[in-house]
Amino acid sequence: MMSNPAAALGQEIGKLFEAFIVERLRPPVEERSHTIEPQRMVNGTGNVYQIDAVISNSTGKPIMILDPKYIRYKKHNRDKGSWLCVAHYNLRKTYPTIRKTTAVLAGNWSKTSLDLIDSFGIEVITQEFSTMVEILGEYGIEFDWAEKDRTTPANSLAAFNRLRRGDKVSLAHSLADGIMPKLTSSVLDVIEGTSESVRSRVTQVEVLLKTDRQEMLLLKYGSVADTISGLVDFMDDRSDVSDLLGKKPAN
Repeated sequence: MMSNPAAALGQEIGKLFEAFIVERLRPPVEERSHTIEPQRMVNGTGNVYQIDAVISNSTGKPIMILDPKYIRYKKHNRDKGSWLCVAHYNLRKTYPTIRKTTAVLAGNWSKTSLDLIDSFGIEVITQEFSTMVEILGEYGIEFDWAEKDRTTPANSLAAFNRLRRGDKVSLAHSLADGIMPKLTSSVLDVIEGTSESVRSRVTQVEVLLKTDRQEMLLLKYGSVADTISGLVDFMDDRSDVSDLLGKKPAN
């Protein structure tokens, strides 16, 4: 018996969930001459991120990042959520062809963590823990136990290991079916979207100014036109343009 059956079962369920999502997306992605594969991606400062699913176009350029993540305990929210925010933000700066990043989150995620991830411009699609408990229960796997309970997770891991391959495939279907329509639609919107449709959906433009004193100043605009107009103001030869900061708030 493994020393930590709760962690072992969580890892198995997480792997099953993540792998099935990728396999369900592969046919519609490949039918459109794109690929979906795990990738090691390096940002501009040399940090390496292992991404579970990167969708690339026919020339090999990444256009979308998918990160399926499962957690059982809310105490892990901060670590996992912060990692998503930092990784996706840094990779978007390094790979300008990325048009969307999506976190597919299963398990016990708090509203605070979900709001944080969303604030970084990451699409969030969730599979509720209560739904997972219900589905796993149909396969004889009790999935809701107290944190210090050691007996239930050991029994549940044994029950999972007794499942035949076909049953595990069926379980993966059940765990992911509820979120696949929304996720598939999101992916196809990115693959099939045109530059014109992107421009028509712009709701805000953020411009980050960096100075030689390690200052970072964020400007927000409500449209592309406002952005161009606002940046033209910075072409002034004045040495002090501090009065321009925040001049044009987003609509």
